[in-house]
Amino acid sequence: MDPGQAREFGLNIFLFGPICVLDGAGTRLTPKNQKSKAALAMLALAPRGSRSRVWLRDKLWSDRGEDQASASLRQALLDIRKSLGPDHKDILHSDKYAVTLNLSRVTVDAIEFLEQVEHKSCSVSFSMDTVSEHFLEGFDICDPEFESWLMLERQIWGRRFSDLLTKNSGSQQSGSPEDVLGLSRAPDPVQEQNLQVRSGLSEANKLGAGQNNWAIGLQAMDIANPSCASSARAALLADKLTRNLYEMGRINVVRTIENHPVPHSGLGGSRVEIPLLVRISEIRHAAGVRLTIEIATGSDGVIIWSAGHSFEDQVFSDPACPLLNGLASRTVNQIGEHLKRFATNLQMAGAGQLIGCINQIFRLSASDLNTAEETLATLLKQQPSAQIYAWMAFAKSFQVGQRFTPDAAAQISEAQYYATRALEEDEFDPLVLSLAAHIHSYLFCEYDMAASLFERALKADPEQTIGWDLYAMLHAYTGQEKKSLAMASWAQHLGANTPFSYYFDTTKCIAAALAGDHKGSIAAGERAMVQRPKFNSILRYLISCHAHLGNVQMVESLRQRLIDVEPDFSTDVLRGSGYPGLTTEGGRRFLLGLRKAGFGRH
Repeated sequence: MDPGQAREFGLNIFLFGPICVLDGAGTRLTPKNQKSKAALAMLALAPRGSRSRVWLRDKLWSDRGEDQASASLRQALLDIRKSLGPDHKDILHSDKYAVTLNLSRVTVDAIEFLEQVEHKSCSVSFSMDTVSEHFLEGFDICDPEFESWLMLERQIWGRRFSDLLTKNSGSQQSGSPEDVLGLSRAPDPVQEQNLQVRSGLSEANKLGAGQNNWAIGLQAMDIANPSCASSARAALLADKLTRNLYEMGRINVVRTIENHPVPHSGLGGSRVEIPLLVRISEIRHAAGVRLTIEIATGSDGVIIWSAGHSFEDQVFSDPACPLLNGLASRTVNQIGEHLKRFATNLQMAGAGQLIGCINQIFRLSASDLNTAEETLATLLKQQPSAQIYAWMAFAKSFQVGQRFTPDAAAQISEAQYYATRALEEDEFDPLVLSLAAHIHSYLFCEYDMAASLFERALKADPEQTIGWDLYAMLHAYTGQEKKSLAMASWAQHLGANTPFSYYFDTTKCIAAALAGDHKGSIAAGERAMVQRPKFNSILRYLISCHAHLGNVQMVESLRQRLIDVEPDFSTDVLRGSGYPGLTTEGGRRFLLGLRKAGFGRH
């Protein structure tokens, strides 16, 4: 790396050979302490330049107690700032959760070399041995955790250089999701899925009944046989609705068998209030069945909302029944709105507010995200729960991904805090597991930990659409384009008729683009654009795909729309933000399309 490249950047950090830090004038600013140097190198190589304090302590002072390790880390950070001097000390930012190096003011030789190899402007041939010998040379830190990190980092970077030089690519694989996803399945997935969902709901309601003094009343019936408590199709919709209510806001459900609201008792004989009663009815006809849902007030049975849909029998041959998912999702949203209206206690109102917050998060605008975060913060003060912590972390990840915040480091740190608290509150809730996994995957590139959380979530709830969707993105970030596309297609199928279908279409757009299926990506992206025409994630990938296909007019049209949303967007900006997966083959294909469209380096 040419020292003259310092330009507007504050510092040059050299990681090939002994670590060295130079300013634009060539003045050496390298810290003297070995562990200070190691911490700086770790931050320079970290996603977005950010690592949690806990992570740094565990890697550099694993043999010390928490208090002593924390004090040692504080001393190391002071040493780094002192070495950088007054002109550059603000490049390093820290708070009580994380430490961040401002990569927009730093050039790192390893990253520069990688880009040169990618753009074929570097003729040096790298091998695993070369990287092992010269990358992060000279560290003598007697800590087994650091030594493990150092060895793994050398292997990772060696593989990156090797992969860029060889550029081996595979063909797209087709088949059912179960063939490609890699998750273990029971011999009879339909039967196992239903057993798992019903068992989980039963336990959830048992646990929740002791905590809440209210619940949603639910009645499923067959109009042709009113004496029957429920029929197969109505019962299936009731199960989906029950699961969604518990997943969205820990809202418990009690089943009723009468055609009017009745009082119910919880554990210990305490009365359970029913603010809303949901009636699901089934009427068979020649071509299939019509399912109708009514929401009535719990006090007097007045109907306040209703919806219905006719289904052909073949719809139910698909165990996922995405059309039922859409009807269940609409009902949950209506329950949330009416809970806020008819609430008689704080818990009831909070459940309705949480459903509203989730809808606001997925509207993907800065104002909606800010409003959702304000409401979630209030809910955390009033009635903290694992799900509220998890949704707050998820909202923070959107702030970073959509570049709505000028202080991404602070948002990343807060997201990590909320995700950690969510798992501390409940490490078995499938939704909490998936949202926390996304934070580890997207913001910190801790893919092994994230994959473990996703696996647990999806084995507990195989129908969890958001889990499949976010797990698809993890595979995209790690260069597993086939699995990513299969999972994204499955999530798109599950969520096709839900209010958030555009979000799952967006993931399918991204996964297809990274897999080289430009036409498939465009088809999914255009569906998503109908609901979210200014969603920058869709625009970026559509532009790249159209550029690869040579659709000049579409590129120009979409390019202007993206500039309206992100005036400063470029491939440099994307790299500087720490966007994951750009060094994979799919990521390089994505960047190449953007450069063809004129979004190259500034």
